Amino acid sequence: MDRLLQGIRRFRTDVFPSLRTKFEGLVRDGQQPRALLIGCADSRVPFETLLDVGPGELFIVRVAGNIVPRYGTYVGGVTASIEFAVTQLPIKDVIVCGHSHCGAMRAILEPERVRDLPAVRDWVGFSDDVRQHVHDLGPDLNEAERVDRAVKTNVVLALDNLRTFPCIQEKLAANTMRLHGWTFEIETGRVFEHDERTSGWRDLSA
Repeated sequence: MDRLLQGIRRFRTDVFPSLRTKFEGLVRDGQQPRALLIGCADSRVPFETLLDVGPGELFIVRVAGNIVPRYGTYVGGVTASIEFAVTQLPIKDVIVCGHSHCGAMRAILEPERVRDLPAVRDWVGFSDDVRQHVHDLGPDLNEAERVDRAVKTNVVLALDNLRTFPCIQEKLAANTMRLHGWTFEIETGRVFEHDERTSGWRDLSA
């Protein structure tokens, strides 16, 4: 906590002065982010740093496993935030970003990990299809490969579930919104994007 308090003070004295005009504008004019990013709550994924964005540039929804339930199966902070962003902000791009070594994906693959965490168990249950998909790939994958496949499959599943939101269906039909699936590799800093045409992943960092 001492470190966090020191950070607040450094922000107020060293950083905020140069951003004062920016923050005043955001208060006066409101936020106008063009992108919604749905990412994992994992502290190892620093989205603002990764994307080099400042205040007001990105609307971020963070939740365990960057899981997006199908519309109508769950009402909560995730679905409310998505609905608000898509209908009330000038969002043109929606990004779902998973990451390597994701604990939520491990919990999906090995449910016994969260046997005593009922809220976590229920939440990751929205992505149960991921476990079956990885299982269907066969027994030859090692643990790291299984988690990697789960991370990527979960991103694609989240995109599919986003398409069940009426507000997103409307934007897609009007060709005023695009959906993107990303994964962030923590150990290398690389970001990969899913290509729906080929079902492959291309390196955005190259």
